[in-house]
Amino acid sequence: MTNGSQPEPPLDAPFADWLRWALIRHGYDPEERGVQRRFADASGLPVATVSRLLRNASQPDVSTCYALGVTFGVPVLPLLVRAGHLPAQVLDKEPSPTERPAPATQQQALAALGITDPADQAAVLSMINALKAKDRREGAN
Repeated sequence: MTNGSQPEPPLDAPFADWLRWALIRHGYDPEERGVQRRFADASGLPVATVSRLLRNASQPDVSTCYALGVTFGVPVLPLLVRAGHLPAQVLDKEPSPTERPAPATQQQALAALGITDPADQAAVLSMINALKAKDRREGAN
C-alpha cells in the first residue's frame, strides 16, 4: 500500500483512479483482501457497486456520489463532475455574495410556514427559544 501522498487524479481521469486514490488516502488498501467489503460496510454501499467502480466497469449514480462524498468527507459536486453527471464548468463558478439569498428573518420564516397569526408566531418563537436554551444547557449545538 502507498502512503497516501499521491496527488489527486485529474477530473478527467477514470473514476476508478479517483476511488482508489481516496481509499488509500483514508487507510484502505484496494489490493487487500476484504477491503471492498469493509469499505462497503462503512459507506453503506453494496459490495458489488464498490467492486464495479474499482474495476471501472460502471460510473457511480448521483446517490452513490453522495454516499462517497459523505464517507470520505469531500464535496459532492466534484464527484458528480468526475462521474460525468455535471460539466467541469460548474466548478469554475462560485456564487458571488450578491447571488446568495439573504437569510430569512424570523417573520419571513414563520410566514413561509404559513404561521401568520401574531399570537401563533409568538408561541412558535417561544418554543424555539426554549429548545435552544435546553440545547445550550445540555451542551448541544
